[in-house]
Amino acid sequence: MNQPTETETVRSYLENLRGRLRRADSVPRPAPGTEKKSAAVLLPLLRHGDELHLVYTRRSDHLASHRGQVAFPGGRFDRRDPHLLAAALREAYEEIGLEPQSVEVLGSFKSYRTHSTKILVTPFVGVVRGAPALRADPKEVAEIFEVPLPALRDKHFRGYHDWRDNGYATRRPAIIYGGQTIWGLTYSLTLAFLGLSMVEVAQRESRSSVSQARRASS
Repeated sequence: MNQPTETETVRSYLENLRGRLRRADSVPRPAPGTEKKSAAVLLPLLRHGDELHLVYTRRSDHLASHRGQVAFPGGRFDRRDPHLLAAALREAYEEIGLEPQSVEVLGSFKSYRTHSTKILVTPFVGVVRGAPALRADPKEVAEIFEVPLPALRDKHFRGYHDWRDNGYATRRPAIIYGGQTIWGLTYSLTLAFLGLSMVEVAQRESRSSVSQARRASS
């Protein structure tokens, strides 16, 4: 029996991930009066051969809030946005030049509220078609970078970030990779995403182990 190719494995992974996400068109528009406390982000997945990478940004050091922190492309909901997905795609285009039509949206998952500003952030996951030339808006984004999904799962890249606020220091869990520190809300969103996708990884590894055991015993 032929083993599936890595490309088929990636395709299967994405389809299984889609099945575990909430349909994007089922995510409600923010209720009247809550628009200013609503935001949306995009978790863009890039294909590199047989591997998937997640795209992050490092926010500009000149912003009023969360300056210099790692984030996903996204931002506040605008009343002109028809829905939250439109807000995520609009902001991704403004921040990193990602064309909305180049994104195949897989779905959404649990929203998270920011610690300091109490904004409810709704995440959307999308696969980027092709190899777009991303460009950072220097007013908002200092840097665009990618992290392979295996590295995000690897405990070797886990650590801590010492966060200081109003004279108090707290140690927060983080993913540290390529000189970047992913912590706070972005860390929580990343782990939630990995929790969804790890089910497929575990199932695939289990099937592989069973297959290997069968071949060894035959």
